[in-house]
Amino acid sequence: MLSASQLSKRTLRMAKRGRVLHRGYSQNTTPPPSIKTHFSQEEPKKPFSVAGFLFKVSLLTAAVYGTAATAALIYEPLQDPYLEYFPYGEEVMDKIDYTWKHRKEIMQFDYKKYYNTKHDEFATSFNKTAEKLGIDEYVSIPHNGVGASSLSAQEELKSKEQEKRDKFLVLSNSDLPPKEEKKNDTDALAQAPLLNEAKSVIPKIKIDTADPNITAIISSVNTLIDELNSTKVGENTPKLIDQIHIGLAKLSSSFNPEDVNDAISGNLQYLKDKFEQDKTALVQQLTSTAEETKKALEAKHKESLEKELAEIKKTLELEYENRLKKTEIELVEKFNASVSEKIETERNNKLKNLEALETRINAIENFELELSKVATSYTTFKEIRKTLSKVRSLLVSNTVSDVRGENLVAEFDRLRELTEPLDNKLIAATLNSLPSNKELLVNGGVLTQSQILSRWELLVPQLRANSLLPENPGILGYAASAVFSKFLWSKSGVPIRTEDQLIGNDVESVIARVNSYLHKNQLDYAVEEVASLKGIPRQLANDWIVETRRKLEIQFLVDLLSAEVDVSA
Repeated sequence: MLSASQLSKRTLRMAKRGRVLHRGYSQNTTPPPSIKTHFSQEEPKKPFSVAGFLFKVSLLTAAVYGTAATAALIYEPLQDPYLEYFPYGEEVMDKIDYTWKHRKEIMQFDYKKYYNTKHDEFATSFNKTAEKLGIDEYVSIPHNGVGASSLSAQEELKSKEQEKRDKFLVLSNSDLPPKEEKKNDTDALAQAPLLNEAKSVIPKIKIDTADPNITAIISSVNTLIDELNSTKVGENTPKLIDQIHIGLAKLSSSFNPEDVNDAISGNLQYLKDKFEQDKTALVQQLTSTAEETKKALEAKHKESLEKELAEIKKTLELEYENRLKKTEIELVEKFNASVSEKIETERNNKLKNLEALETRINAIENFELELSKVATSYTTFKEIRKTLSKVRSLLVSNTVSDVRGENLVAEFDRLRELTEPLDNKLIAATLNSLPSNKELLVNGGVLTQSQILSRWELLVPQLRANSLLPENPGILGYAASAVFSKFLWSKSGVPIRTEDQLIGNDVESVIARVNSYLHKNQLDYAVEEVASLKGIPRQLANDWIVETRRKLEIQFLVDLLSAEVDVSA
């Protein structure tokens, strides 16, 4: 008989062979039009399979869930959208994370052993159920895999088991009497499967003794055990049994009851004496242990009593000190109360004007403090004015000195030190606005009036030479400006500035106005005129403007400090 799977496979092979024959037949020959072959028909369309559709949907869902969970584990910002839009997404992500972390254990897992274990459990349960239902003769699942066996194979197994039982009966019943042979045959048939399935082995006797009779008996018994274990019952078995009886008789005759009783009495007396000795030693040991324990308990109790007494004594001393201090405090309070009462009495009688006198004295003290503050501030303002006058003299002086910058820095530090106690925000802001000490030391302080004038006179020829330059001059522009500037007339006086760029706003007009302002010591107007230049002349005059502005800024800040000091004083 062929199974359903074999029939389906054979049908598929025949269908494929028929299609191949039909293809070859259609290429080589043309069948008659009246004959309709089976292979010329079109294959029917496969019907819609719900199982296949569900399988594909499940596969697609698993792929999407697995890909999304893997991406969320790799890129953390995707975890929140994944957990929000994918149901049961957290469980899937935990499973994938656990699988990845324990991939080595999973790869080393013995799947074959796990399958065999589960299959054995299922087979055992199934066979027990079949046995209870009475169908174990028809259905039996082996423990090493599911398979089918025919009835002929089961009959062969039963026949082999029956032959083994017959052989066992022949070997085990050869020494029985003929009358009991049938009965023993039936009992052996009933017990044969149990003996065949689980055969027990009798262990040998192992005793070390110096008695030759006991040694001979043990040897005979062990020989009999070997024959029983090997299931060989021969002619020597009765002889071994007779030898065992003879040895037992000799062993029983060798013992005298009186000797045995004497030995037992001696042993009992020895045991009694030994027990008395052990008892005496144990009593002595217990007595000594009890004495030691008693002494230890007494010492411990004495120590605890001493500690308690010391603590009680300390507590009583502290309580006594507390009460004594409390009494002292009460006495002091009473004394203070009596003194206060007497003072009040005297004040009401003799010292009525004491409070008015105290008020007058406090007023005098406050006036003295205010006067001292005024004197101190007057002294401070006086020192500040002296320092400001020194700074002005340094700014106005025309004497060239290498230590001008150091002197200015020293005077400014002196001003900061003197004005710090005044706590005046305007003075502090003014001092912070002064040039830094580093800048003053690097540049040598400020330029004198003569230095400013001389530097300006050195700068005028360069301004005239570059006064006619265009916006983006080249080499030719510089040369032309230098040549044509020689033909310009220098102006004098104070040319008036107009809205026209050519009248009053040219370089010569600016130079004339600056010369006039410098001779009048009007640095602010001179700086304003030079700052109005444009182009290359403005760049040439930049250093002169910076130095002159530094001097103007310091002069302005010094004047501001002087005015604020006068107002505060």
